Amino acid sequence: MTAPFSEGSIHTEDGLRLHYRDYAAAAAGRAPVVCLPGLTRCCRDFEMLAEALAPKRRVICPDMRGRGGSDHDPDPAHYNVVTETGDVLRLCAMLHLGPAVFVGVSRGGLQTMLIAEIAPQALAGAVLVDVGPKLERRGLLRIVATLGLAPDRYASWEAAAEALKAAHGAQFPKLSDAEWRAFARRLYAEIDGAPAREFDWKLIAATEAAVGEEIPTLWPQFDALAAFPLLVIRGALSDILSTETLDEMARRAPALRSVTLPDRGHTPFLDEPAALAAIDALLEEIDAAWPPPPPTAKKPTPSTTTP
Repeated sequence: MTAPFSEGSIHTEDGLRLHYRDYAAAAAGRAPVVCLPGLTRCCRDFEMLAEALAPKRRVICPDMRGRGGSDHDPDPAHYNVVTETGDVLRLCAMLHLGPAVFVGVSRGGLQTMLIAEIAPQALAGAVLVDVGPKLERRGLLRIVATLGLAPDRYASWEAAAEALKAAHGAQFPKLSDAEWRAFARRLYAEIDGAPAREFDWKLIAATEAAVGEEIPTLWPQFDALAAFPLLVIRGALSDILSTETLDEMARRAPALRSVTLPDRGHTPFLDEPAALAAIDALLEEIDAAWPPPPPTAKKPTPSTTTP
């Protein structure tokens, strides 16, 4: 059973329609949550997390440009983290969210780190899911190769689930057949009675080009994020977020909380009891100080003009 939600859309600065789900809380007074999905994923990825959170707080789950119910971009050069971060901030402003807790999965975590640097007033805290300031190249190459081999559609949901298991079984070695089928339902849309990809194929070409170049790190952006309540959730089998990178994140952010989930790779599903418990603990900490104090007004600068 999925928590009730409404659907809406805004227009990005360059005119694309950006779709989102809005899980309205039964009561106010708690920090809202904004869920940012991975590279080719959409709002369906967060159905289980929203189910757990929505009774207490508002949860916003956008589809990035070129994914899910959002418009495809005619210019694939716009499929980059900087442009997408601008889209997220515009959405939050138009919904009048105020400071929110961002749950950033993979690419969504990169967006979250950028928000900490360019718009810290939008943040109340963050959860980074299997992502950090340094990404492992081998994992990125695996993801691009897997996506490049996937067909546009499958003959049936059973075929889609079997294909996912063949491609990602090493990352999720203990999923049941029912869990693989549920995974397929989150990943694909039903179009003309069959599961089909729901992202712009040009996104993969843009990602291949980015992986072919030197992959930048985001340590300054992470350092900005370290000033906020912060949780990192890592899959023990991840080939994107290494233990060395996680250790360095903890060194730079002594208050950072982290949980590593066994039998999970890139990325955990956020239905795992340990993940939900860690997220709930972080949110309770943030709620204890909610709402945040209003920003301090700057004192007017005395005029130096001679009357």
